Amino acid sequence: MSPMMVLLNGFVGTALAPSQSLATLAMGTMVAGTALCTIPAARLAAKKGRRLGFILGAGLCFVGALLSAFAIWIESFFLFCATSMLFGGTMAFLLQMRFAAAESVRLDKVSLAVSMILFAGIGAAFIGPRVGVWASGWIESVPYVGAFLALAALALIAGVILAFYQDQARPQQQEQRVRLPLRALCTGRFLLGVLCGVTSFGVMALIMTATPISMHNHQGISLEDTSLVIQLHIVAMFLPSLFTGYLIQRLGVQWVALAGLLCNFVCVYFALSGMSFTYYLTALVFLGLGWNGLFMAGTQMIATSHTGPERFQAQAINDFVVFGIQGVASLSAGLLLAWVGWQGLNFIGFSLLMICLAGWFHLVFIKQTFAVGSA
Repeated sequence: MSPMMVLLNGFVGTALAPSQSLATLAMGTMVAGTALCTIPAARLAAKKGRRLGFILGAGLCFVGALLSAFAIWIESFFLFCATSMLFGGTMAFLLQMRFAAAESVRLDKVSLAVSMILFAGIGAAFIGPRVGVWASGWIESVPYVGAFLALAALALIAGVILAFYQDQARPQQQEQRVRLPLRALCTGRFLLGVLCGVTSFGVMALIMTATPISMHNHQGISLEDTSLVIQLHIVAMFLPSLFTGYLIQRLGVQWVALAGLLCNFVCVYFALSGMSFTYYLTALVFLGLGWNGLFMAGTQMIATSHTGPERFQAQAINDFVVFGIQGVASLSAGLLLAWVGWQGLNFIGFSLLMICLAGWFHLVFIKQTFAVGSA
């Protein structure tokens, strides 16, 4: 779902939006939907188990896809933006999978379990954009409607498969109910995990959301080449998961986070160096690599900083902050692209990376929140 939305969102927005600055609004509302649903998703997992949440997430995607197709059919931009929030709800529930994987293994195997979950996203990298391009022409008179009808079919299949999931952790009604004050939750390890998550999703959303519009609409690069860049970007996001877990165990989680941060700096360097297909491709590949390192490290720190009944509270706070920032970045991408251009947008991304680098040095070296090495 997410790769297809990344590819098609800007195109549909450009076709329907009353102004170019609003072209990425639907992507922003999708991420806003994720942020709004993170706390309900965590509470549902705590009370009823994660299986119900996974099924509900697939159902939201099915309904959202059908409504989005209808919005494109009647050329309603604001209905398209509103229905995109349902896709955000889907993401909030399905992102619980990484924590479900962490609960099924020992603490020293958490990074490997999360790696396998993320590596499964490689299928989305190949299937999502290609299905979007292939199905967009199903109804020739109304482009892109077919893509969302295909997404509805995929959501229905996913819901059937997820119905067979068996919860690994007990629902919280069988455990002691614990709700810690925010100060008690905010350990150094937890804060660094949140910082990694915020940076990984915030910078990625800012640059990735603007890329299809900058490539296809501004530079005239073909839809096929634009799709290839997005596809390889998503491959770079998930393929490194095969070995990121081992690197966390070998080098330490904070050093993998730093490596991800440096990859993001390389992304910005290439994005500022040129606007040809090669520069876009190289920048987006490094953006994917950086996202993987930061997100894997952040997930490891969040999953291991709190492992008792309070873990649902900690996970909900993390996801709310991370996807709230991602929502702001997605909403801002179209506006910034129209106001300051591709290079100005990347300078803003560079500023966010510098803030994260300063936070990393403060939490790792100055406060020395945890010893070198992963949990």
